[in-house]
Amino acid sequence: MYIGAHVRASGGVWKAIDNGVELGCEAIQFFAGSPRTWKPQLYSEKDAARFREARAASPIRFVLIHTIYLINLASTNEDFYEKSVTALVGAVVAAEQLGADAIVTHIGSHQGAGFEPGLRRVQTALGRALDEAGDSPVRVLLENTAGAGGTMGVDFAELAAMIDAVDGDPRVGLCLDTAHLFESGVELRTPEGLEAAIAGLDATCGLDRLVCLHLNDSKTALGSNRDRHENIGDGDLGLRAFAQIVNHPAFAGLPGILEVPGDAGDGPDRSNVERLLALRAGAT
Repeated sequence: MYIGAHVRASGGVWKAIDNGVELGCEAIQFFAGSPRTWKPQLYSEKDAARFREARAASPIRFVLIHTIYLINLASTNEDFYEKSVTALVGAVVAAEQLGADAIVTHIGSHQGAGFEPGLRRVQTALGRALDEAGDSPVRVLLENTAGAGGTMGVDFAELAAMIDAVDGDPRVGLCLDTAHLFESGVELRTPEGLEAAIAGLDATCGLDRLVCLHLNDSKTALGSNRDRHENIGDGDLGLRAFAQIVNHPAFAGLPGILEVPGDAGDGPDRSNVERLLALRAGAT
């Protein structure tokens, strides 16, 4: 597994590469523009070229763009829905400009309408985004949720339904968040639990759909349905869980991205990256 982190990209998008290298990353994730505004981020060819050159000269093996937090592909608010689809397409365009490998998006909430009505909205949104993206090689990764507030993608069956809804389009993949899995009730702390989770994923979505992991410990208990990230080893998942995860053959060659608060509260830091690298090296 490639170990990486969500990094800042302010002051020039190419600085995301420098920031990742400074943390000791082998993979990075960042926001293309502000995560809390609708305006799509488009880069000049000069800036995009500088990013691609910086990446080529670095040890970074995988680059991921996270879509804005505002996106809700299941929203019944038409204005919000249209903006969400536009933002999703914009992230694909930005990723293609930079030569990023994929984008990851939160799917959103059905807001009490129920999963099936929400699924129809997601189906239309993803279909439109994929049509507008055309032949772009950038993959669109759906992220699982902890399960609060009617969020879509709380388990493998729901994620599989969304993939099936777009006829299994190969451009659609998955990013699984360890904290969200645990908080939704998936036991990852024991070998038996992890194997059951992997088998469940394979039986519903297929392991080939898994493109990335978000490696986050959890501040809340198993099955809490509360999305609260914690630093690696400081939460309810603990170091043994992450030792199993980063060394599991099913995840070999995949990026594992940290989205933790960091020891100083400023976001993913070198300390958390080094914890995961040590666990991988120790293979315990």
